[in-house]
Amino acid sequence: MIPRRPGSGEVREVPDPKPRDGEALVDVVRVGLCGTDAEIERGEYGEAPPGSEVLVLGHESFGRVARGVGALTKGTPVVASVRRPDGCPNCARDEQDMCLWGRYTERGIGGLHGYCAERYAERPEYLFAVPEKIAAVAVLLEPLTISEKGWRHTIAAQRRMTFWEPKRALVTGAGPVGILAAVLLRLRGLDVTVVERTEKPERRALLGTIGATYAATSVTPLVELAGPRGHVDVALEATGSAQVAFALMDLLGPNGVLVLTSVTGGMRPLEVPADDINKRLVLWNALVLGTVNANAVDFRQGIADLVAAEERWPGFLGSLITRRVPLARAAEALTHDPTQIKTVVEVRVDGGFSLEPPT
Repeated sequence: MIPRRPGSGEVREVPDPKPRDGEALVDVVRVGLCGTDAEIERGEYGEAPPGSEVLVLGHESFGRVARGVGALTKGTPVVASVRRPDGCPNCARDEQDMCLWGRYTERGIGGLHGYCAERYAERPEYLFAVPEKIAAVAVLLEPLTISEKGWRHTIAAQRRMTFWEPKRALVTGAGPVGILAAVLLRLRGLDVTVVERTEKPERRALLGTIGATYAATSVTPLVELAGPRGHVDVALEATGSAQVAFALMDLLGPNGVLVLTSVTGGMRPLEVPADDINKRLVLWNALVLGTVNANAVDFRQGIADLVAAEERWPGFLGSLITRRVPLARAAEALTHDPTQIKTVVEVRVDGGFSLEPPT
């Protein structure tokens, strides 16, 4: 698509990548689509690489090495990370997710082509080999890493005290990020309630598979979902609503943590119980942190958690991929469909999936 030009998303011919010395060539198998792709297609942001008019979308990837480098031999299943460093002190230490200067580039978002193409070239340090046992669901790794980073930072921050043993978590948003966050928290033994605005009975059954509770605020007010104590130890916001984010601040218990994963847009004014929120955050030593992007540590932990989830709840992760479209129909799949959980573009056959027939 042409960045900043709404509705310019289309499937078109682009030159094949030419790997540089030390780069691997990867055949793309499938690419996940998310709200970021839809926002770029609407012209809200996005930046093409230097010298190019168009930006290839797609930052959630899964592929197989076509031309190997180092330990990445031909056929190795891999997922690529998104952000590339700009040389700041954090980026120089492989923490480009915590960039200080803000001049980083991101695959499929800003300054670098994404993965929704037949192949791409990449340096091995940005490629993560995944076990064959999770190859079919490895496209979920990148959205999972958002919560992996949030949880890693939560644990780091909670070392401020001698003892912290969270029991109850509230996740707002039953899309891919919210559900994958619920998976992470369930793997760590927390009681989890996943909340969204409108009741979807099929989501209740789905989340019940992993032992999570489901609720809708159209039926039960958010404040009543905090449990009998009236507060939670961990809250994770994945709806993109500032109103929900502030509401969660007023539900944190002693030493509680709120993790914000979504970027809210617009300039809508909002009334909040500011005094109550301030009092709770201060008197209960509560913590609010944001998480965006992720680094190699989170990708490696995400791989381990996908393996653990597949072993504990076989088939659950695969059920999150609710729509598959061929590359030829990728542009029409950019429009957000609230009935779907995760839409993926199937670039080539890998594992026997049958694609929807063209219409």
